[in-house]
Amino acid sequence: MKKSFSILLVISATFLYNAQTSKKEEIFSDIAKTGGVYYAYPKPSNKLTAVPPGYQEFYVSHYGRHGSRWLINDKDFSGVMDVLKKANDNNALTETGKSALQRLEKIWTIAEGHNGDLTELGGLQHQQISQRMFKNNLHAFEGNAIVTAKSTVVPRCIISMAYFTNELKGNNPKLQISIESSDKYMKYLNHHTKESIDFKSQDSFWQEEKRKFKQDGVRLDRFIKNLFNNDDYIYKNVNPEKVVESFYWIASDMQNLETDISFYDLFTKEEIFNIYQAINYQFYVNDAASPLSKGLVKNNAIPLVKNILEEAEDYIKNNKKGASLRFGHDGNIAPLLALLDVENMGAEEINPREVYKVWNAYDVAPMAANLQMIFYKNKKNDVLIKFLHNENEVHIPIKTNTFPYYQWNDVKVYLESLTSSQK
Repeated sequence: MKKSFSILLVISATFLYNAQTSKKEEIFSDIAKTGGVYYAYPKPSNKLTAVPPGYQEFYVSHYGRHGSRWLINDKDFSGVMDVLKKANDNNALTETGKSALQRLEKIWTIAEGHNGDLTELGGLQHQQISQRMFKNNLHAFEGNAIVTAKSTVVPRCIISMAYFTNELKGNNPKLQISIESSDKYMKYLNHHTKESIDFKSQDSFWQEEKRKFKQDGVRLDRFIKNLFNNDDYIYKNVNPEKVVESFYWIASDMQNLETDISFYDLFTKEEIFNIYQAINYQFYVNDAASPLSKGLVKNNAIPLVKNILEEAEDYIKNNKKGASLRFGHDGNIAPLLALLDVENMGAEEINPREVYKVWNAYDVAPMAANLQMIFYKNKKNDVLIKFLHNENEVHIPIKTNTFPYYQWNDVKVYLESLTSSQK
C-alpha cells in the first residue's frame, strides 16, 4: 500500500512538473508571448469543423478587442530615454546602454504623439479577421444581410471597427451595415462597477502581495549594470525598477509596429519571464476570475452577456441574417471569457506563482482578441451555436455530443443563469 502511494506521489509530482515546464517552454519558444496583452494577434492555426448536414450559418455575434496599438503614454518611451540620455551625457552608459539609447531615439521619431493609437498592424489584423469571418460564414453575409457594429468611444476601437466593416462591405456591397460609437453603449461594451474599480485601486488589499511577488521575481542588478557603468551614478540617479519595467513594455510593444527594432536582447529569458509572471498575475486579478475579487471583475461582463442574448433572440425570432459586431478592450473581453468559462478561462488560482499555469494574458486577450458566436439553423429552425476564441473552436462548460456545436437552447439557459447570478 505504501509503495503504491509513493508511486502515485511520484506520478503526480512528475505530471505537475511537466505541466509547469511545458508552459514555460511554450513561452520561451516565442518570447513575444511575455508581452501578455501586448502579444500581437496570432493567426488561427486550427482547421474548422464541418457544419452538420442540413444546417447553415445565419448569424454571427462578436466581441473584439481593438488591434495592435502604441504604448498608452509618450512618457512610456520618453521617460526611460531621458534617463539614458542624462547618463550618456555623464559617460555612465555601457556600449549596450548606448545601443539601447540609439534604438529608443529611432523609435521615438515615429512614436511621439501616438499615445495608445492603433498601429498599421492593428488595422491589418481587423481586415484579416473580417475577411476570414466573411469567408467562413458566407450564408450569414449573403444578400442584404443586416450588420450592426458598435464600439467604445476610444479612437483605436472606432478605427478597428472601421477597418473591420469596410472589409465586409468590400466583400459584399449589398450588406446593410450600421456603425456607431457612443456613450450610450458603454454600459455594456465597457462596463465596470464602482466596486470592481475600487478592488483594482492601488490601495486595494491585494496590491501589497503583488508588489512582494514582483520584487521577489524581478532581478534588477544584472540588467541595470548591463546598461550603466557607474555604481555611484546608478545609486544617485537611476530608479532600477522603473528602468527595467519601462524596457519590458517597450520591448513588448515592438511586435505591434512595422519595425525590425527589438529590445529583447537586453533581457535574459529568465528575467523577462519573471517580469511577465508578475504582470500576468496583475492582469489576472484585475480582469479575470481570481478568487480575490469574489466575482466582482468577471461579473462586469453581465450587461454584455445580456446584450448578446437580446440581439441573438432578435435575429432568431425575426428570421434575420447578419452579424452583431462589438469593439472594446482587453479589460472587457477577459471578464467575458472568465464569466462564460471558455476553455477554463474562469479558473481560480490564489497563488501568484501558479497563475501562469492556468491563465495567460497572451492566450486570453492578445491584441485584436475576439470571441465569435456562430449561429446555425436547419429547415426545422433547430438552432446550433459554435464558439470561436481568436478564431479557434473552443469549449464552454455545457454537455454536447457534437462539439464544437452546442444546442442554442442549452446555451441560452446557461447564459441566462450567468446574468441572473452574482457569483
